[in-house]
Amino acid sequence: MSANAAVLPLMMGLPDDRMIGVSPAPNSPGGFALNFLGNSRIGTHLTPEFKQRLLRVFFGPEIPITLPPKFADAPLINAIGDPDMAAESLRMLDRFLAERSRPCFNHPAAVLGASRDGVAAKLAAIDGLWMPRTIRERIDEPDDLARAARRHDLRWPLIVRVAGSHRGMATVKVDAPEQMKAALRGLRWGGRDLYLTEYVDCRDDDGRWRKMRVVIVGNDIFIRHLVIANRWLVHAGDRELGHLAEEQAALREFDAKMLPSIGGRVRAIADALDMDYFGIDCNLRPDGRLLIFEANVLMDILHNSMSAPNCWDAAIARIRDALTTLLFDPARWRHPEAPA
Repeated sequence: MSANAAVLPLMMGLPDDRMIGVSPAPNSPGGFALNFLGNSRIGTHLTPEFKQRLLRVFFGPEIPITLPPKFADAPLINAIGDPDMAAESLRMLDRFLAERSRPCFNHPAAVLGASRDGVAAKLAAIDGLWMPRTIRERIDEPDDLARAARRHDLRWPLIVRVAGSHRGMATVKVDAPEQMKAALRGLRWGGRDLYLTEYVDCRDDDGRWRKMRVVIVGNDIFIRHLVIANRWLVHAGDRELGHLAEEQAALREFDAKMLPSIGGRVRAIADALDMDYFGIDCNLRPDGRLLIFEANVLMDILHNSMSAPNCWDAAIARIRDALTTLLFDPARWRHPEAPA
């Protein structure tokens, strides 16, 4: 199939626990939608014209990968983004690709290496980055975490997250070892792995926390937003509208003023993680270092929860246009053939 194929398979993998999420269907009162947890919404927010050019292929544990005959040699787009939730499906797709040597967007081998601790290890040596140390542990008792922190010589406070959780859910900050037991009471972690990340107090002089989301699309770098909030766990809902003018200026001036200084480091991140499309949440420190909070495929990038028109429309449109062009040009993907 040619690089300009009319339709490409979008590979959707079951999570390891075989559980499917259910949510109300948008624009369909009384209806519901099935959510394949651990998969990105890479095809959800494209224009209708391009959404129709993606053939969703569902597979996973006990469900083999089966493609219609006319797609036997087609390049594949991997939608699975969470190596904690869907590692089995990622490994299935990785084996499938190795046996057939075909192009794949966001190759599963790269996604498998993009766990929180994997990202921390890969980015730690890049000049100009501040990458907090992260370890992964499975524990039986709360005291096991404090012992793990001592064993790895982690610096307190620590951020504790349940593996496979996103959007700040199942996340707590623990200031000292003796607080670990109380902190874990609020996490539904039973039996699941936990991440420990060294917390960095990155408040600026005005007492606010700033989180910039940068997006990689192939070789291009875009800004998605700059959320300014009065709490350390920053999400879109925490945005202080009194600082909106600063965010609007960052959106306008990113290409001219910030990208020249951080572009090399961001491209080094893209090379280290080896994925075609993903987001980076970060903060530019006064000393010029880029503090990295996280980097992964599952960030909501093209979804705009604010009513149009607004200051984010143009940034989202640029990213969507670049992604659409890249998705249907496999020759430009990082893995035009199976990795050696």
